[in-house]
Amino acid sequence: MRIAFYSPLKPASHPVPSGDREISRLFLRALRKAGHRVDVASRLRSYEGRGDSAHQQRIRRAGEALAARYIAKNSAAPPDLWFTYHLYHKAPDWIGPAVAEALRIPYAVAEASHAPKQARGPWAEGHDAVAEAIRRASCVICLNPADAVCMRDLLGGDERIHHIAPFMDTGPAAALATQRSSLRANLAGKLGIDPALPWIATTAMMRAGDKLASYRLLGQALRQI
Repeated sequence: MRIAFYSPLKPASHPVPSGDREISRLFLRALRKAGHRVDVASRLRSYEGRGDSAHQQRIRRAGEALAARYIAKNSAAPPDLWFTYHLYHKAPDWIGPAVAEALRIPYAVAEASHAPKQARGPWAEGHDAVAEAIRRASCVICLNPADAVCMRDLLGGDERIHHIAPFMDTGPAAALATQRSSLRANLAGKLGIDPALPWIATTAMMRAGDKLASYRLLGQALRQI
């Protein structure tokens, strides 16, 4: 199957590491490993985090222009499926729904998020665009079961909702498993950690808001053990 792949929040080629970029890359690798031909349809980043309506409009126009260009280029030999990973009110998909409609191909989304409370906020247009994209989707893949709650109202039930567990490529870790003792001893020496004690490590963003609050909650929990 030939699949057109798009990540509106952050393209897989983005230079800044993040969980979203990593999962985007994992989906690309998983689909290719399954035997599909997967082409990145666009690298347009539709994310707008300040609630700037003028900027949102510029992104929308860029997306619509790219959609028109893609349709013209692929009308004779369209892909079999359009696959969008991670869309929500701050990062709507301005390309995929239009392409899928024009080329008459299925539109699938993974990790879509619908937040009704944003319907009248500074990202109202993005909210509406995401809602419409979800409604027309042939398939909605949920990694977080909580996302399905708001999906059901848009889709009229569970028929198009499919749940998969979050996944990762354990290959790099497996490749280093044989060096565990030496790596642990080296890190213990650098950081002054007792190698005889159990270690707990976490790797995630530490920024103001929910991210930092999560670290504080983790710290409180660790004090109890």
